[in-house]
Amino acid sequence: MRRSPLIASALFSTLTLLISGCVGGPAPAEPVAIDKTLPQVSINGYLSDTAAIAFEWKPVTDPRVKGVRIYRDTPGGEDSKLYRIAAVDDTLHTHYVDTGLRPATTYRYRFTTVDAKGRESMPDNTLSAKTLSLPEPVSYFTATKELARSSKLLWRPHPDLRVDGYEIERLDPEAKSFHWIARIDGRLNAEYIDHDLDDNSVYRYRIIARTFSGEMSAPSAVVTVATKPLPLPPTQLSASRGAIHAIALRWQPSPDEGIVYYKVYRAEREDGYYSYHAKVDRTAFTDKVEENGADYFYKVAAVDKDELESLPSEPAEGTTMAAPAVPELTGLALRNKAVVVRWTAKDARTVGFELLKTTRSGWFDSKESVIRDIKTHSFTDVNITPGLEYSYKVIAVDANGLKSEPSPSKSIVLEGQ
Repeated sequence: MRRSPLIASALFSTLTLLISGCVGGPAPAEPVAIDKTLPQVSINGYLSDTAAIAFEWKPVTDPRVKGVRIYRDTPGGEDSKLYRIAAVDDTLHTHYVDTGLRPATTYRYRFTTVDAKGRESMPDNTLSAKTLSLPEPVSYFTATKELARSSKLLWRPHPDLRVDGYEIERLDPEAKSFHWIARIDGRLNAEYIDHDLDDNSVYRYRIIARTFSGEMSAPSAVVTVATKPLPLPPTQLSASRGAIHAIALRWQPSPDEGIVYYKVYRAEREDGYYSYHAKVDRTAFTDKVEENGADYFYKVAAVDKDELESLPSEPAEGTTMAAPAVPELTGLALRNKAVVVRWTAKDARTVGFELLKTTRSGWFDSKESVIRDIKTHSFTDVNITPGLEYSYKVIAVDANGLKSEPSPSKSIVLEGQ
């Protein structure tokens, strides 16, 4: 549809109508006639915002006038003529706010009065009004470097009093576009801590000033933040072999500064699960192990003052001294009202023996005793009673006091006399 501008004639003209507050250009409206005798609108002035312009005019006292019509151009379009954008149908109203406008843009306006038959006055002089520019981007924006899994963003509070806060955006590693991460309320707030970042990674940030009416400035300059890398692990981990009930660990410290302690991890297999075992503030640790012949694998990690933990060291295998081999109980013999027990040692470390004796007088009635510090390979038990059953096991003991498992038992029954 072809549109016609407002003209000073009694002919009908095609005009356009847009209700106050709508966004976009004027839309077609019904034709109107001009009455040159109607009074014109006297504009007192206007106030601008980034997306709106407010007008005030003097009250119209002519009783023929029933309202005011407002016309405006659409800058940037192919048609530079003025078209109707609003109708104020109450003469008590003397204000109008044109919203949905573009920032930093000059618009042209004309105002007319209208009577009960829809005839309009000659338009007043064309009035040019410009919307305000958006706030400038935040001028000073920086960040603290190499924090542990965090970044601290700092900026200078925006000097524009229209600003009531900020929006922060972040570009993650490997990402292609910024995304929103935080809303900061209050113009004077000037700090934000971004947590839960990846170690040894690069992030980029920008900040946008936000006005009370929700408009956004252009983004600030981009700042780059590299998070702190993990500390280097300790090296040359070694574990003792063959110590009694203990495995001693030693390692070279992490070359990084700020290491405050080490974590020791232990597993039963080299390729098994290494569970947390100890926290130490030195480069040595002795694992107290009650088992004889225990075999464990260890890894050690360094932890710095920011609680960043290094990757674990290479594993080291440690063992405790094994118990002596189980001796062999070779036989029992009854001689001169005594039981002679004989055995042979199976381990060169053996320096002595213990004999476990069980006396049974019935299925549910038994008594156990231990005969210690035997230096020979036999023992004559004279503490016996006819009619009872006796069982024996032998244990090897080495110079360190380590004891073997008991041998399989042998039994003898003394006939009653």
